[in-house]
Amino acid sequence: MKPTYEQLEAELAETKRKLSDAMELFKLALEEIADLKEKLQLNSRNSSKPPSSDQKANTANKERKRRKSRKGVARPAYPPERIDKSLECTRSNCPHCGSQSIERTGAPEALQQAELPEVRAIITEYLLHKYRCNGCGKHSVADLPSGVPDSAFGPRLMGLFATLTGVLHVAKREAIQLIKDLYDVDIGLGSAPNIEERVAKALDPVYNRIHTLVVGGAFCRHFDETTWRDSGKRRYVWVASCSMAAFFKLHTNRSREAFEELVGENASGFASVTDRYAVYTTIGKLHQYCLAHIIRDFRRYAERDGPDSRIGEALVREFGRVCGIHKDYREGKISLEQRNIRIGHCKRQVEFWLDDGFANGSDKLSGLCKNLLDNFSKLWTFTRIPGMEPTNNLAERDLRKLVVWRKKSCGTRSDRGQRFVERITSIAETIRRHGQNTLRFIQDAVANFFSGKPAPYICENLGI
Repeated sequence: MKPTYEQLEAELAETKRKLSDAMELFKLALEEIADLKEKLQLNSRNSSKPPSSDQKANTANKERKRRKSRKGVARPAYPPERIDKSLECTRSNCPHCGSQSIERTGAPEALQQAELPEVRAIITEYLLHKYRCNGCGKHSVADLPSGVPDSAFGPRLMGLFATLTGVLHVAKREAIQLIKDLYDVDIGLGSAPNIEERVAKALDPVYNRIHTLVVGGAFCRHFDETTWRDSGKRRYVWVASCSMAAFFKLHTNRSREAFEELVGENASGFASVTDRYAVYTTIGKLHQYCLAHIIRDFRRYAERDGPDSRIGEALVREFGRVCGIHKDYREGKISLEQRNIRIGHCKRQVEFWLDDGFANGSDKLSGLCKNLLDNFSKLWTFTRIPGMEPTNNLAERDLRKLVVWRKKSCGTRSDRGQRFVERITSIAETIRRHGQNTLRFIQDAVANFFSGKPAPYICENLGI
């Protein structure tokens, strides 16, 4: 029996429906494959992945270029007051013919040689006499002299150990071995966290002063965050940096509450540079988006095919040009007026290509362009505020120290370990900005702590 016209029509409609469903699934599969291919190609140039995660290609075997010889730089001589010992070297005969008929000519040639002294730790024994009161019958022990900690290690040794582990990121066992080799002092592995805890307490006032300066000072601030590990659990390091100081804080969350805990309630008045993470939206009108992050985002689209490639390449080029123009201004090659004129031209080009990406780009590119058009003024805040940079490189460089520390140590294991990381890193990075001696400052801070004196200042004019 032949099918009727109605049956054929129904069968054709069902086939069309199945074909439509199959085509939709095929389209989704192609999009997913393209998305996975794009993820495989992510690196530090087109995403926020760290450079250490990039797969480095083998260097090609090619003939090396002959490098031009460079003029050497003479080592500056130590001043006379710095010389501890001076020896005269003489000659009794000629090295060429053996004749003893020789005479001195001109001033002697000086060679200044630095050598390390052989040192051993100074071991001081404190004999604490015991007493019994004839009046009440109670027992007591004599007090230590002022400034002497109730510990087997003195302030200078504590400061050195904390500098090795917290500033130079030497492993605790290696730091213990180094001090043993240098000073013949044995430090138990269990004593290491106790020393770090005492140093963290000594640095606590300086740490709080740095926080006050970064949050309340009249500086442009840079904020960023990265992951940390504590007792095998994910934590986050927040950094607030300015030209004069850097403040680090460990927190369990990467949330708006964590950011508000870092900066307090005055975030809306900050002149700040950040990436486009949503928690930073509370900063307000003085907010600058990091153009380096945006360049990496658009470089990912530039590596695609079709309209996304054309739009991505154009925006990478324009934002790169903006950063280059500002660099020329910062180095004094162009004036402020020249910078603003050139950036004004780039600004019009960026707006044109963002409109093009919003209208003609893929869904993801269109969404990114719309977001930047809605916050277009945050791309150019640095042109209105003196001293502001268009990138967040300052905070990222500061975080790099803790990223390396995390990779070497796998994080911390206790609250006191977290406090030590926060304080030693904040103090070390702030001291580095002022060109001072980190070891000496930490030793002085520990000595003042046990003497009951105020903590020393990194820069008293700034209140830190």
